[in-house]
Amino acid sequence: MNGTWRVGEVVVVISVILAVLLALGWYLSYTAVRLDRLHHRVKGTAAALDAQLVRRAEAALEVAYLAGIDPASATLLATSAGRALDQDQPWSQERLYAESELTEVLRATQAPDSEQPAEVEELIERLRGSGERVQLARRFHNESVREARDVRGQRLVRFLHLAGRAKVPLPINFDDDWPSTG
Repeated sequence: MNGTWRVGEVVVVISVILAVLLALGWYLSYTAVRLDRLHHRVKGTAAALDAQLVRRAEAALEVAYLAGIDPASATLLATSAGRALDQDQPWSQERLYAESELTEVLRATQAPDSEQPAEVEELIERLRGSGERVQLARRFHNESVREARDVRGQRLVRFLHLAGRAKVPLPINFDDDWPSTG
């Protein structure tokens, strides 16, 4: 029986090949779904960051108009917050510049030193909190981008084009360092 296979050997070989193909199919399906979820997460974190940036700019406008800071600082703050809110393109370079400019103005603007009414302190605390939430939202977004890019960078994912036509997600970078409260 040289050169001929028994039926049992053929069944074993076919079973092994089917098991390998099934495992490979499962892995590819799992990876494609994971990549799709990561892309959706990137979109969600970008939307959350956008919402936090709008809240920060609105809080900066309220502080500029209501908190009793000096008129020059109030004008700078209102102008840069308005510029940040007026951006049409979600993540254009102009918007990133406007957000960085707002951060610089926030760092340079000093809150009134004297005792303030509770509502003014509440406005300033709201602004401080929104600045911290912007930092967190940007970090979460950039972490999601890193994870998606890591999966997209795998050889098998690239070779089989598992990312489809989805654009490569990009991190969002601008100055968001909040002044220390020390």
